[in-house]
Amino acid sequence: MLSQIGTAFLQVTLLSFVLTAVLLHIAKRKKWLDKDPHQIQESQKKVASYGGIAIFLSFWIGSIFTIPQLLSSSNQFWLFIASIVILIVGIIDDTIELNPIQKTIGILLAANLLYFKAGIEFSSALLPEASPLFFEILSYSATIMWIYAVTNAVNLIDGVDGLACSVSIVSLITLIITTYFFSLSIRMAFLTMLILLTGAILGFLPFNWVPARIYLGDTGALFIGFMYAALSVSNLKNASLFSLIVPVLIYMVPLFDASYAMMRRFLTNKPIGQADREHLHHRLLRFGFSKRQVVLSMICITIIFSLIAIFSHIWPNYRVIWLIVTGIILIILMVTMNKLSKQNK
Repeated sequence: MLSQIGTAFLQVTLLSFVLTAVLLHIAKRKKWLDKDPHQIQESQKKVASYGGIAIFLSFWIGSIFTIPQLLSSSNQFWLFIASIVILIVGIIDDTIELNPIQKTIGILLAANLLYFKAGIEFSSALLPEASPLFFEILSYSATIMWIYAVTNAVNLIDGVDGLACSVSIVSLITLIITTYFFSLSIRMAFLTMLILLTGAILGFLPFNWVPARIYLGDTGALFIGFMYAALSVSNLKNASLFSLIVPVLIYMVPLFDASYAMMRRFLTNKPIGQADREHLHHRLLRFGFSKRQVVLSMICITIIFSLIAIFSHIWPNYRVIWLIVTGIILIILMVTMNKLSKQNK
């Protein structure tokens, strides 16, 4: 089984590479070009967009051929449908630029499809003593918030060539490791999908790496975040309460950046959905980092949080210490963000 998944991973990676090359050619010919909306410099050449289409196609083609009767399963069929909704939202946003409310409605629609149709929700096994009604309300709220937060967070860090893809690859590899080696029960279909999603992003990365020849666009960033959120919840079936923290730790970089941005806008009386250039990668660029240095720095931070997630499984008796270490790192990041903000003024 593992050898088959490994072969499928290589095939999906190659398929993604080929589809991205084809999409790049079509995008240039059709002039599906865009400027990076997060870029600091005003003068910049336009780059092909809609790169997420290649990731979407390679992932689902690979999944359908690798996992027997994938779409005959009601849950996985509706996961497929929900991901199409997210893809359409991304394509529309890349084409005519949706406002934050419109984009939020699209994400919430897809998230509700996951909850009500795909059976993707936090399991009652996490809080066995809670009343059914209370947990149903809590489960729904937590599931929708998680899917929305992660989907939006990945979109927000997609501001430097290769950043969202690189962070996502590291995070997915870590989630694969923790799922395979430490889960109480392994759902092979979802583990396979995690591996194939990693391959789809990996095949796209050479074209998105500094200097990017094609952007993910909201088409790709929303899809990657959405699938990570959905699959990470799926892997929490019958898991321990502490396991809730693991997906957060693994994807801490985009989640921290998004949370910090929301808090910053709230404290300065700005609309929470208003775009700005005050994210961590923007501040590092203004401080003098090159794009490559920014991406490598964020990869290193992601690896640190990923190692904490893995160590918390290897040495479960020291989980409190790992949480304290996580808190210290987050404080350091917040202080760094504030210092960069002051120095950039």
